[in-house]
Amino acid sequence: MHFKINLIFVINYLLLFVCGGVHNVFAGNTEFFSSVHQMSKLVQLESVLLQQMQKYIKINENKLDFLKDRLAMLERDNREALEEGLNYFDSPLNKYYLTKRLTVDWARIENIMQHESGKKTLNRIAKYESTNHYPENSELDGAIAGFLRIQEVYRLKTADMAQGILDGVKYNISLDARLCLDIAKYAAKENNMRFTHSWALEALKRLQDPAEVSNNPTAVLAEKLEVAEILELLATSKKNLGDLKGANQTYAELVQLRPDIENYTREYLVFLKENVHKEYVSVDLSDEHEPLPADLHSTDQFTRYKHTCNGLLKQSPSEERELRCGYLTETDPFLLLAPLKAEELNHHPLLVLYHDVLSDAEIEIMKGLSDNRIVRATVAGINGSVVSELRTSQFVFMPRTAHKLLEAIDVRAEQMTDLNMEYSEDHQFQNYGIGGHYGQHYDWFQSEDVRKSKIPCLLISSREMGNRIATVLFYLTDVEQGGGTAFPFLKRLLMPKKGDAAFWYNLHADGVGDLRNLHGGCPIIVGSKWVLNRWIRENIQSDRRPCELWPDSCRDCA
Repeated sequence: MHFKINLIFVINYLLLFVCGGVHNVFAGNTEFFSSVHQMSKLVQLESVLLQQMQKYIKINENKLDFLKDRLAMLERDNREALEEGLNYFDSPLNKYYLTKRLTVDWARIENIMQHESGKKTLNRIAKYESTNHYPENSELDGAIAGFLRIQEVYRLKTADMAQGILDGVKYNISLDARLCLDIAKYAAKENNMRFTHSWALEALKRLQDPAEVSNNPTAVLAEKLEVAEILELLATSKKNLGDLKGANQTYAELVQLRPDIENYTREYLVFLKENVHKEYVSVDLSDEHEPLPADLHSTDQFTRYKHTCNGLLKQSPSEERELRCGYLTETDPFLLLAPLKAEELNHHPLLVLYHDVLSDAEIEIMKGLSDNRIVRATVAGINGSVVSELRTSQFVFMPRTAHKLLEAIDVRAEQMTDLNMEYSEDHQFQNYGIGGHYGQHYDWFQSEDVRKSKIPCLLISSREMGNRIATVLFYLTDVEQGGGTAFPFLKRLLMPKKGDAAFWYNLHADGVGDLRNLHGGCPIIVGSKWVLNRWIRENIQSDRRPCELWPDSCRDCA
């Protein structure tokens, strides 16, 4: 089943489930937001439920149509009896009909009214709910976190995202005031005041839109409560961002709107007391993002990572001048017949992109192998693997013996890298979800972790296999927007192209981790990203990649 999933659709979709209260005891066993592949199963699940809902409505519509027809007929006969008065009973037939209506006919109508129409359908729905996984409430936070991650990394505007414009592409969907408010509340919980302010402002604008205003008294009351929530978020964000004049005005509006809520009045009094000796200055909050640093090259790792993802940090033409592309034939005699198309993306340290190394048929087989096996991805922690917001995806490790194709892939990887694949780790298939990313990281392990064999998912002990000397990253899908692999220190962004593979060394020739190969998976805006990781260990590689005559990790050492 193939269809387009973008972030706005997915968040609205999760709201349908969460706000509707559709979840059960199985909800915690499967996580959906961290994998688009898992999210696609929810669409199929919803289709089944909607089909059952249609059946339920049809059954009850037939019941109501029958009752309406009987009501019209009985009202006509009753009206005739009232109009004729006692003369109505001159006919023995009318006596009979009245008696029949109040005995046999009414008993039948009462039985139909009391009948639980659609009970079988409801039982089928209940059975389906008990045997399938549903998203739980915490998944909504994961979805919104991914949404805001996209906004931060790609520096997108709130108004554009609310209209369904993602990085310049318009999609046929938009966010309502309620969802904008939910995003603002999550941003406030995460202490992201700029996004709190921008999303609260967007929620207020949409709530005041004539198209969204309702005349229903209950809806009007709900909108009044929402406006109060929005004003509180705006006041809090303005206060934290230094806009004391704006915060004072918003607090005053809030208290005037809801004088009955003591908490709002208390917050305003606390604000006034805390700032009694300060000047109420105005701050321009129209810029939703932090100002760009003067020099992107001297920033921290995360800042370099996100600006490599959004394209602000990249190599200059002069840096790219010496790079080459061509056909690789040297590593294996077979390549003389079928050379590999190689593109050099960085010379020192080496970063190579191989084109068209996997066929569509091979990719479908590999995705089929991992289907229904992927689980939430983890990262290496102090005491083993842990789930982290640094990595929002799902993965599965599979040994090369699981399928003959995986053995063939290893032969191809050996041709690309000229490294021995005997001590490589299991094949890791990975699928990214809502705003899915893998923040900046290194593939090599700290020497202490290798020595104590703390690293999971190995074929044999870590000490025997050594550290990860190199990585081959296969791209199994194209991604419509976002989802590139960023190398902040190399100023390189590799965009996923189905069938391609990237190769780089994680270690210097002397075995020390190469700090220049920091990299990360950029957040996905639209699409589903599947990759295959092949991590190659340093054991028995000395004949393939020998040490230099000097410690190459310390070129500037005396």
